[in-house]
Amino acid sequence: MKYAARMFSLVICVVMVATMFSFAPGVFAAESGEEPAEYQISVIPSAGGTVSVDPETVTEETAAKGVKVIVTPDKGYGVSSIKINGEAPDTTVSGPISSGSSFVWTIYPQEDTNVQAVFHKSNGYVFVMLDAGHYGNVNRSPVLKSYYESQMTWKLQNYLKQELEEYTNVVVDTTRSSQSKDMGVYERGTSSKGYDLFLSLHSNATSSKSTDYPLIITQKGNTKDALAVMLGQTIESVMDTRQDYQIWQRLNKDNKTEYYGVLRGSKSVGTKGMILEHSFHTNLTAAKWLSSNSNLKKMAEAEAAAIAVYYGLSKEGSSTIPLKKTSLRIYNTDYRTLTLKWGKSVGAQGYVIYRSRTKNGTYKRVKTVKSGSTLKFINRKLTCGTTYYYKIRAYRKFGGTTRYSNDSAVKAMKVRPAKPSVGIRSGKRKITVKWKKVTGATGYVVYRAKKKNGKYKKIRTLKRSARSYTNTGIKKGKRYYYKVRAYRKVKGKRIYSEYSRTINRKAK
Repeated sequence: MKYAARMFSLVICVVMVATMFSFAPGVFAAESGEEPAEYQISVIPSAGGTVSVDPETVTEETAAKGVKVIVTPDKGYGVSSIKINGEAPDTTVSGPISSGSSFVWTIYPQEDTNVQAVFHKSNGYVFVMLDAGHYGNVNRSPVLKSYYESQMTWKLQNYLKQELEEYTNVVVDTTRSSQSKDMGVYERGTSSKGYDLFLSLHSNATSSKSTDYPLIITQKGNTKDALAVMLGQTIESVMDTRQDYQIWQRLNKDNKTEYYGVLRGSKSVGTKGMILEHSFHTNLTAAKWLSSNSNLKKMAEAEAAAIAVYYGLSKEGSSTIPLKKTSLRIYNTDYRTLTLKWGKSVGAQGYVIYRSRTKNGTYKRVKTVKSGSTLKFINRKLTCGTTYYYKIRAYRKFGGTTRYSNDSAVKAMKVRPAKPSVGIRSGKRKITVKWKKVTGATGYVVYRAKKKNGKYKKIRTLKRSARSYTNTGIKKGKRYYYKVRAYRKVKGKRIYSEYSRTINRKAK
């Protein structure tokens, strides 16, 4: 180019392809009478965002001031730098444009130039790949002809994607863009490369029409994975299955590689992978439940909440997902101990237990359980004969703040001796009832009836050292029914245990 004032033009080649290094140039049309371009600007795509050239900066009047390259990262990504002909430029001018999500670099090309951006994952984002297990109309239920597993999983995938995207720091994609499109199982797994989690959604089938347990299939060694447990509990709870969830792994004969292609594929690219079997569509109740769009929306909401808890995701304007109150049960253990058990609250990091001596009295904190998976507490050193009232609430900490669920329903129990464990044997016109020592018992009382559900009469009170009672002088061939309870004296008053199980024998 001999003269600075000589007219020139730039031909921009913008590459719009799905793969990282494919190249398919396109050309801006030159104005009539304009000289051919002397150099080209090409854009090489990169995973994690897009690059474009501002066409207004490549005109005859503006090109000398620099060509603007606009770099827009995808959600969950940041921009590390750009490369000009494979190298970082000596001087660039960068900064966010009005949207706040794109950046602009000004370059001064003197020859054919290609531009490529370098993107990186942003801290705090979680990348989830969802996989609807089947395509088209396949896996029809044998007990509900309108149900197809493929239709259910496609709907659930879309609902789950929508629910997850309610959280601000998550990126969600799907293995297939269309339900009519098939895709190899291994390829579906490997499509999760660069993601944190791969979930393949299914319902199961078996020859038994009564089987209904949810099943989580994990990669090798992950059967105790906390997220697998949470998702299993979630499906069981939302569907209210009769059978408890199960977590499996299945390997090939080499005992090393995953049997299922989707898990083998996801593991090969370093992604945590799971297959979620939402009960069995060979069970009529389950198939009907899974046929309801409103039920699938509930499932998606609950599964998204479990994933959010596991990864610490949050919704805009809320520091954490709400915790659901839990159920509480109380069991008498011995004369000074009560055992509390409760249901898991999804997302809880722990539980706080409160106690009072009256239902409407003042409840004081007696225990903070600092584990969301601990569902039992033994309250010791209590007073025999006293009734205690309890309630519990779940908690979760987030950013220095502790959030609590609502209180559970109040449950009460009187502290008393444990019920005796009993046995029986018969002899000639006699029957002997035996029992094991009950801790703290002052004595034992034996009761007898002629029918299992008849009226039981007290036949003997024995001291604390007694371990058996022989009932003599009874009729040969006659069947008798017995039960025993222990008692403890507190301030002159007898505090009785529950009755033992009922046992019976015929006299010889």
